Amino acid sequence: MPAIKWSRRALVAATTAGFVAGAIEAPAGAQDFPSKPITIVVPFGPGTTNDIIARQLAQDMTGTLGQSVIVENRAGATGNIATEFVAKSRPDGHTLLIASMSNILSQVTGNASFDLTRDFSPIAFSGKTPYSLLVPNELPAKSVADLVELARRQPGKLNYAGFVGGVPQFLGEMLDRAAKINTLMVPYKSTTDALVDLLANRIQIWFTPIASGVPVQTANQARMLAITGETRARVVPDVPTFKEAGYPDMTVDVVYFLLAAKGTPQPVVDKLSSVIGKALENPKVNESLLGQGIEEKRGTPAEVGAYLADQIRRWGDIVKLSPLSGPGK
Repeated sequence: MPAIKWSRRALVAATTAGFVAGAIEAPAGAQDFPSKPITIVVPFGPGTTNDIIARQLAQDMTGTLGQSVIVENRAGATGNIATEFVAKSRPDGHTLLIASMSNILSQVTGNASFDLTRDFSPIAFSGKTPYSLLVPNELPAKSVADLVELARRQPGKLNYAGFVGGVPQFLGEMLDRAAKINTLMVPYKSTTDALVDLLANRIQIWFTPIASGVPVQTANQARMLAITGETRARVVPDVPTFKEAGYPDMTVDVVYFLLAAKGTPQPVVDKLSSVIGKALENPKVNESLLGQGIEEKRGTPAEVGAYLADQIRRWGDIVKLSPLSGPGK
């Protein structure tokens, strides 16, 4: 076979093309990350627990990575708009979702097109918080026992705020089953609307993340009777847990975690997990979150994945018992 003769220009062109092709084909995880601003997508509005955590993380991560980390609120459809947006984003680690139990419930109730274990790469935990139960000041109930007794004397007369497929709906149903009472869920589009009606005694029970409930309790606008945590919260140490009140099945911690689109390179996942863990170790971040009732929770991507699988099973079983969201509903 005759030897091929290459001109100097052809050799340079071929070599350059080889380098370009190599750069294009190189896995994203092998490149410098981040190469542009990172966006943490929040599935709910400003001031929600997801939003509070995301903004604390973004500030610290920006300093660590030397690249801007932006928080973007994409509220709507019980968190599904934001979740589907991130699921379809480029899997390069520059678009993250801060998710929670609401996303799990959307999946197990059949109200979502995504699958958290199939369509996402788990990154890290970012905190946990219990829900709190508040009642109007004028309601003659100073404890969970008082509330249950009142509900038994007036079956079907006490209302609680919620939305179909949301955490408050299931907490209300769980309390009904555990205490053998009959309360009525009134659907609301926003926490703000529900709070207005709680203060006016148009609803008598408000289940809300403790970060939303603490300011109301502190201002003496309403009375917090219990929280769903395993232990009492440092921010409201005088408020008992449902477990202490005799309802251990009401023990629920809402865990917050970050996800990226499925296929995000493992080196990028690991770097993000490490940076988020570092942010949560920052005393300023930790104290700010604790002051709002958001407790520390950290873990590896693998631990987040295992948690998701476990909670999808658990809440799938709970949903089957729901008169609103069970089979055929």
